[in-house]
Amino acid sequence: GRLADRSTFSDRPAYNDHGCHTGIHNISGERMKAIRIATLAAALCVGITSVAAAQGTEPPQQGQGEARRGDRMGGLLLKDITLTDAQKNQIKTIREKYMPQQMELRKAAQATGQMDDATRAKMVDLNNKQAAEIRAILTADQQATFDKNLAELKERMAARKNGSS
Repeated sequence: GRLADRSTFSDRPAYNDHGCHTGIHNISGERMKAIRIATLAAALCVGITSVAAAQGTEPPQQGQGEARRGDRMGGLLLKDITLTDAQKNQIKTIREKYMPQQMELRKAAQATGQMDDATRAKMVDLNNKQAAEIRAILTADQQATFDKNLAELKERMAARKNGSS
């Protein structure tokens, strides 16, 4: 087999044009790029699937940057709420509806390096509309938990804002 064919291996480690060790296998740049893209795509699929399938029993792990913030907010708002498959699909649709607008605002903030008051107000408005639409598809018991989670989230955000000033 391939492993027995040692002609593809070298007696010494392989180095790239920059002098960096590339490991035992000599994989072309294009093949490595394809492997990285496939790995990233698989990771994204797993992440999207777990967000869509999550029942909100635990908030997702803390991510970096603005892109993950929306997922964390949704996770915290839906904490301790068991959703039906229909509700999960509706929430996914609602999030997909607001995502392009939210991404546009995030890109504008990244371009300037900070989120100005007008952009922040638009983002808060979008988040509030999204939360209201999500709340509307919940049962009365789920809404009570959602409202409790929202109050806790607002407290945490206020504490963080006051702590950083």
